[in-house]
Amino acid sequence: MRLAAGQLTLDLAPELGGSIAAFEHAGVALMRPMSPPAGSAPHALHSGMFPMVPFANSLRDNRFAIGGQAYEVAPNMTGARLNYHGSGWQRPWQVTESQPDRCTLQLDETEEAPGYRFAATQRFILSPGRLEVSIAVTNRSAQPMPFGIGLHPWFPRHGDALATFAASQVLREDADFQALSLAPIPADQDYAAGREPPRAYQNRCYAGWTGSARIDWPSRRLALGITADPLFQHLMFHVPSHDFDTFCLEPQSNRTSAFDGVESGTPAPGVHILAPGETLGGRVIFTVHS
Repeated sequence: MRLAAGQLTLDLAPELGGSIAAFEHAGVALMRPMSPPAGSAPHALHSGMFPMVPFANSLRDNRFAIGGQAYEVAPNMTGARLNYHGSGWQRPWQVTESQPDRCTLQLDETEEAPGYRFAATQRFILSPGRLEVSIAVTNRSAQPMPFGIGLHPWFPRHGDALATFAASQVLREDADFQALSLAPIPADQDYAAGREPPRAYQNRCYAGWTGSARIDWPSRRLALGITADPLFQHLMFHVPSHDFDTFCLEPQSNRTSAFDGVESGTPAPGVHILAPGETLGGRVIFTVHS
């Protein structure tokens, strides 16, 4: 499914986790185009962006408890112990509205764990200078439950990309990327003044994100601004070990080990306890500068 406005085009793959297959300006990729390895079928993990719902990142040991009841989610990636980003990106979404420059996708009621149910929507609006993405999750459980949301875009380097964003702290993590503690941002991990993402594996959650980021591609004379609603308090910075030519800046409400503190009534920042039928939603805008 393709949307178009001015020099921008957006290709969506609703059946592949409600993901973006391509986002381009005059034929230049602004997000990684769908790129499955040779011999592999297309998958949301090969896309330009996919939704993170009903939580971003992971839960400590795949478990949480609320209202005296324990819940456990299943691992969802080959070789990984934890469930990453919930299951929304692994399920087909339905097109509920489509126009030449906008589209709404719906994820019907889904059970993440026995008794933990949700539904979700994404709305894409394309204009000549920007892409607006709204994401929302609704609690379909019979009791209050914790939720978080996020977007997981992948950006091409085009040889000389620079990333700029500011935050107040960085989250220290263990070998499973479970939260340990917040710490000041070291100089070599500070992107407030802009720097090239390292060509080495990175996976780092920034807290107190200002809600603004920018990617510059000097050789392409292009830049992409990212502006997120205040709901998105965290930004995950990621460089995959298998592809140093891409990197991720992921706006998300919650941090790693998302539901820590829910059982004691002190949820970690960015976690929202929704009553049955209640909805949590936010918007991220990608603005093109040429």
